[in-house]
Amino acid sequence: MATPDVAPQFGAELKVFMVSHGVQWLDEIQQFYRERSAIEKEYAAKLTALCRKYQDRKAKKISTLSVGDTPTMTPGSLESASLTTWTTHLTTVEAHAGERDQFATNLLVQVAEPLKLAATQYEEIRKSHVEFHAKLEKERDAAYGDLKKAKGKYDGVCQEVEGKRKKMENSFDHSKPKAQAAYQQQILEMNNVKVGSTDPPEDRC
Repeated sequence: MATPDVAPQFGAELKVFMVSHGVQWLDEIQQFYRERSAIEKEYAAKLTALCRKYQDRKAKKISTLSVGDTPTMTPGSLESASLTTWTTHLTTVEAHAGERDQFATNLLVQVAEPLKLAATQYEEIRKSHVEFHAKLEKERDAAYGDLKKAKGKYDGVCQEVEGKRKKMENSFDHSKPKAQAAYQQQILEMNNVKVGSTDPPEDRC
């Protein structure tokens, strides 16, 4: 039987991911993180827009809230405690939105993409395993076919030898040398067939 030129390398991972279901499962997981990343991105964008909207609204009202409608001092020289707290809160929420946006990016780069790459690699391993298995089966069947043909030919020659032997034993004395010569020639032919066969069957003659 011919040996394959290059045998695929199978590691312990193949025990878990040798079937397509495992690869599909990895794909589902990475798809989940992609969708979650999109949600996080959308949430961060809306949160940022909300903060900036209220930052603008606060800027328009800061003078009134700080010194009133009829100010007796310069606007901006005094800011109420509640306005300061509100400003801090908006800044904090906007910073949190930025963190969520970065988190969404990390989900893609550090989780979804590596999972996708792993699924692709395991799928290639699975395909290599299937192809290699099919190749081995084909070579095995071809070898069995050749062996069956050789065995059939060998069995046929054995039957001819047996026929010659019986003919020699039953021949009269005057024809026995000729029968013996035919018998020896048939044995020689049988041995030639046996030597020429690949992995010949056990001699049954």
